[in-house]
Amino acid sequence: MPLFENKKIVISGGPGSGKSTLVGLLRRKGYKCVDEFSRTLIENAQKMGENNIFKSQPLYFSEEVWKERKKQYEKFKPEINKTQGPYIFFDRGLHDVVAYLDCIGVPYDSQQFDPSAFPYDMAMLLPPWKAIYSQDNERKEDFEEAEKLYFYIKKIYQKYKIPIVEIPFESPEVRISILLDYLNHGKNA
Repeated sequence: MPLFENKKIVISGGPGSGKSTLVGLLRRKGYKCVDEFSRTLIENAQKMGENNIFKSQPLYFSEEVWKERKKQYEKFKPEINKTQGPYIFFDRGLHDVVAYLDCIGVPYDSQQFDPSAFPYDMAMLLPPWKAIYSQDNERKEDFEEAEKLYFYIKKIYQKYKIPIVEIPFESPEVRISILLDYLNHGKNA
């Protein structure tokens, strides 16, 4: 029997660390997964001629991501959705919004962006991995920025006392095995 029944698990880390690949594998294995919203927002802004909306309008971007992630979080409350299964995996969480703003030093209303009302049961963090890192149309950060963001992401989950498990550099299949083994048996990565 899994140690964590009906739990919200965040898969997070710096850009390009393999989060979306893991979420895709988990989905193919039949787990309920919630996709990252920021890529959709970035793609829509690019269609309107905005090359890097996070850099040009960080508060607007963060507000939109916050609203969508909040909806995603609230959709999977056990009392609302009783068929969700043992885990719900989120490709990034609400805490990441605060981490990104802190990282770039943009002042914000801490009451508007207060992640304390949105506890996740665990954060599975993927450290920056230079061997797989690449930039693309939506991922504008270089590897050094990805490392810095990872520090802020880890710090925010620690601040709000979300248990963290760091998933080591391995193939996606091995990473999934480590993640599920930990969730099912409590074995640390």
